[in-house]
Amino acid sequence: MPRTKKPAGAAVDRRNGRKAELVAVAGGRLALPDPPPGVEWCADAVTAWSRYWDDPVASALTPADEHLVTRWLEALNRYLLMSRTADQSPLVTGSQGQDVLNPLYRAAELAFKTVEACEKQIGIGPANRASLGIALLTEKRTLASMNAAYVAKEVTGAQDEDPRVARIDR
Repeated sequence: MPRTKKPAGAAVDRRNGRKAELVAVAGGRLALPDPPPGVEWCADAVTAWSRYWDDPVASALTPADEHLVTRWLEALNRYLLMSRTADQSPLVTGSQGQDVLNPLYRAAELAFKTVEACEKQIGIGPANRASLGIALLTEKRTLASMNAAYVAKEVTGAQDEDPRVARIDR
């Protein structure tokens, strides 16, 4: 029976016992790439690209990941353009004269599957970040702020209530 995998971020390098560390992309964000020939970037795809680079999770990328985020942008743009075009005419006439769902919806669905696969790898969305072992901290407490809070308690005489006492009293 195989051993169970360690959770993301808990893997230890056998050579020195340290966790693997990623180095942020030098220079930060990538410039918006040129669109494929004959295609324009839609405004929502450009906005998503900009928001991705404003997100702290983008700092975990390495230069080798450039093709992955570019593939995500191209698939997202394709999905948005095709689904909007299909929405203009959701039903089309089939080969036998019957109404059928616009085939662009199927193409949009395939593009969206690529978007989801890329998002899973680059950590877009809370579940995808968690599965990669990336935690975004909403508050950073510095040693100085913790010391200031401790000194304030000492000066006022305030004490943290012991949770064990509250549990016994009830």
